[in-house]
Formats: sequence, structure tokens, C-alpha cells
Amino acid sequence: MFKSKKAIELDMLAWWLIGLAILVIGVLAYFILTGKLTGGLDFIKNLFRFG
Repeated sequence: MFKSKKAIELDMLAWWLIGLAILVIGVLAYFILTGKLTGGLDFIKNLFRFG
């Protein structure tokens, strides 16, 4: 049986989202384990500070 192209695209999108979530979890785990999370959060806060 053939799937429609939309079903194939949605399936591929799901795998991309799962991969992205794993990447984000891995980066967060690295920052938590190395203790650099607070410095990173301060950097992000400073980026969005106006004035």
C-alpha cells in the first residue's frame, strides 16, 4: 500500500521533532553536569533586556 505524501511528510516531521528534543535534552544535561547552566541563563536574560 502506498501512503499519501502528506502522511510521509508528517512522519518525517515527527522524527525531526524527536531528534530535536533529544538534542535539546542532551545540551541541557551537559550544561547541568558542567555547572554552566546559570551563566547561560544570565546570558540569555541579558540578550532580551531592553535599555
